[in-house]
Amino acid sequence: MKKMKRLFAALLCVCTLATVTACGGKGSTEQPSGGEQTGTPGVKDTLTIATQADMADKDPINGSTTNDTIKIKAQVYETLIERTVPDQEYKSLLAESWEFNDDATELTITLRDGIMCHNGEVLTAEDCLFSLRCLRESSNKSVTDHMDLENSYAVDEKTFVIVMDEPYMPVIANLSYPTCVMFSQKGYEEGNGDWANMDIGTGPYTWGDWSIGSNVKLVGFDDYYVEGQPAIKNVEFKVISEDGNRYIEVETGGADLCYNLSGVDIETATANPAVEVFREYTMDNCYLSFNQRNAPFNDVRVRQAIAYALDIEGAWNVCMDGVGQPAKGLLPDNITDSIAKTDSPYHVDYPVYQYNLEKAKELLAEAGYPNGFSCRYHVGHMALRQAYGEFFANALSQIGINVEIVALDAATNAQALKVEHNFDIYTWGIAATNGDIDFANRFFYTDNANNIFGYSDPEMDAMIDAAAKESDSAKRSELNAEIQKKALDECIIVPIYQQEDIHCHTTSLKGFRNGAYQSPLLKYCYFE
Repeated sequence: MKKMKRLFAALLCVCTLATVTACGGKGSTEQPSGGEQTGTPGVKDTLTIATQADMADKDPINGSTTNDTIKIKAQVYETLIERTVPDQEYKSLLAESWEFNDDATELTITLRDGIMCHNGEVLTAEDCLFSLRCLRESSNKSVTDHMDLENSYAVDEKTFVIVMDEPYMPVIANLSYPTCVMFSQKGYEEGNGDWANMDIGTGPYTWGDWSIGSNVKLVGFDDYYVEGQPAIKNVEFKVISEDGNRYIEVETGGADLCYNLSGVDIETATANPAVEVFREYTMDNCYLSFNQRNAPFNDVRVRQAIAYALDIEGAWNVCMDGVGQPAKGLLPDNITDSIAKTDSPYHVDYPVYQYNLEKAKELLAEAGYPNGFSCRYHVGHMALRQAYGEFFANALSQIGINVEIVALDAATNAQALKVEHNFDIYTWGIAATNGDIDFANRFFYTDNANNIFGYSDPEMDAMIDAAAKESDSAKRSELNAEIQKKALDECIIVPIYQQEDIHCHTTSLKGFRNGAYQSPLLKYCYFE
């Protein structure tokens, strides 16, 4: 097998994994790309951000993985590899280079020079292996899938080898996931693993004061390994739960940046010459699916009938206030290997089941339900999904399906869906959360925690495993296309809409960009 490499230098990236190419990484003295500045003396040195919710905790590996929390933690803790957005390339962050051996059973990683942890310790190869072993014991242990950490080892201070129990190409994506962070082993042991009282990360910011329910403050790390970063030395996250009030903070000068701009404020913010609106599609689709453990939803004709009865574009026009877009495929087209991409050789037009009530009625009759049936539709607690639920309930009534809307709080709804399997149809989200399509493929894998719908097919399991092991990118793309087509043919889920990140900031703030998991990279920001 051709040797697979990921070697990065300051201005040049040589990336070879069969036929895959990736983006070059930054050296320790490189300035932000695209001609961005690193700040101007005399300008303000505090970035104030209006955020929707408070940070849940300081634990970067075992704590909350909500977007609001990770947006803060990602400034303090870093991963070995960085996934760029929106181009979905992998580049150097803490790791200077990485390289698979010939059969992809070992991954050798070399760290950058001079990476300092916030407690004054230099980050070493042993620290990284310790961090991965801590992750394996956490609730986010999936990022260490197929790593044989007992047999993994350090070669020297900067180099270590992750031994794999089998070839697994998504390991690179996992090493870029925001919870797969590296930290000081000495600091962790001295702090007895109490994250509330430890500051042992490597990020551009260190922990400042945290007033629970009110604000979180971060302070620029003077020994950060990239010269000139962060340009803004202080960051304050102000908790403002009311949607409209976050925009008002930016408009009136109380904040420089607003996360999660509400749909009703988009037009006003866009028209304001002192404000810039940031919009970027996420890698998430909201979908509707069925409890396929039970009749009538274990019949593909019933699932297809429901898909034909749903006007995907009409629902988006009514429910979304111009946010996001109707689903363009099983998975969004910004995911590598998505067959929603129009330039993909495996492209499939979506919706596969075009809105057609007569076809829906025919399929229901063919399945033995000419007069329809009654069912419960779990929509959860989000107003948006409840609106979709009402729209779809009305649509399904037109083919004889009587829908009872069930709206529960988040915890109770998750218990009903994921634990008790006490539902008929429901809405949820599917995403390549770690950046690799394998994460989304696993929704269709038997016994996977995200397989809420109860689908089980040994053939599909084998296809997913084969795609994850395949090191040839062209062959892997073909396998991933077959998985998506099979999921569409069997109507396992009905994708509804793609979600969108919408923020706004003052025009004086420059360099704003998103990172993985919709976590802005504040180290690139500066005030003009």
